[in-house]
Amino acid sequence: AFHRVAGHVLQVMVRGGFKNLAFQEYSEKYPHKKGTVGYAGRPSGPAWYVSIQDNSRNHGPGSQQKHNPYEADSCFGRVIGGFDVETPRISLIGNGFINDPKKHVIIKELKILVPGDGPGAVDGYVEWSAEPKEHLAV
Repeated sequence: AFHRVAGHVLQVMVRGGFKNLAFQEYSEKYPHKKGTVGYAGRPSGPAWYVSIQDNSRNHGPGSQQKHNPYEADSCFGRVIGGFDVETPRISLIGNGFINDPKKHVIIKELKILVPGDGPGAVDGYVEWSAEPKEHLAV
């Protein structure tokens, strides 16, 4: 569920005993542009956020720890459909951490897509599966 509106990101609460990432990995090839998805916290995860503006300066190298110019949030994906966030609509759920679970914005469905061209591909992406797929781009 989205449980935090920070003005520049919508943060997602993750439940279920997931662990943090062992390290933060950032690539300049994947900057924190509007609609991208990054891990939150130190160390990263399991909470994550969707950038609702360009956050390259907020979450890119040197943004969180001034003494470490290389440290940055990991940007691990982007929203490719269903992302139509408007400021007035966001303000309806509050600002900051939303402590009342009744006000959390629930994510009913989330699909992980990876590059591929097999059955069901849309715009060069197919739904991810733990099973190896012959049609996935390598």
